[in-house]
Amino acid sequence: MTEHHSAPQRKIGIIGAGKIGCAIYEALAEMAGVEVSYVLAGRRQPEGVPEALILTDMAQALARDVDLVIEAAVPEVIHDHGAAILAKSDLCGFSCTALSVLQTEQALRAACATHGTRFFVPHGAVLALDGLADGRDVIERVSITTVKSGPSLGLSETAEGAVFEGTAREACLTFPRNVNVHAAVALAGLGFDRTISRVVAEPGKKTMEHHIHVEGQGLEWDIRVASQSLGGVSGAYTPRSAVGTVRRILGGMGVTIA
Repeated sequence: MTEHHSAPQRKIGIIGAGKIGCAIYEALAEMAGVEVSYVLAGRRQPEGVPEALILTDMAQALARDVDLVIEAAVPEVIHDHGAAILAKSDLCGFSCTALSVLQTEQALRAACATHGTRFFVPHGAVLALDGLADGRDVIERVSITTVKSGPSLGLSETAEGAVFEGTAREACLTFPRNVNVHAAVALAGLGFDRTISRVVAEPGKKTMEHHIHVEGQGLEWDIRVASQSLGGVSGAYTPRSAVGTVRRILGGMGVTIA
């Protein structure tokens, strides 16, 4: 008689209980083969998450043994705890502007190399990071322009016009909580210092728009992505893309987009 052993549950920790963190929890709660070990909520008490899973202390979260940590909070989590997390598990960091600080990027890459873990860069509000990564050797120029309302950039409601022009590294250091897509584009393509960033404030704007222009040997792409603002720094598409990213990380069956 043949014994059938079920695959072990993959344990997941979630840091952050905003719109993205809660969307990811809801998706994981319905996914077979996955166990959410905790949701680190800080001062925000997430709706729909069992009280037994909610933690408010980072030290408690770091002490848990998990296979993957999903960070959907603030860049300081990556700066302060990213290397420690990667010493024990994989990490998907939505606050990837943190990697614009060279010391942080070097620490994360060293932790991955030492412990055989992975840092996943989600595409978030934009598209085509796979194309950028695949074509990196022949791409010669990448620029990204973000257009949001002032409050979505941490600025006043009356902020108007170009509020930043420079490299992606400079943009991420200037707006560390608002331009994660610039960091993702830079990491996928030409890097923080060769990616051109522009941030524009438009009073009363209800959508968040990102325009990516790519030029290279025999290619030229223009990508425009827009989604309705959810009232903070995220647009309506981002929670959906976040769930898709986590599902791809955890793997799947059947016909798969590669």
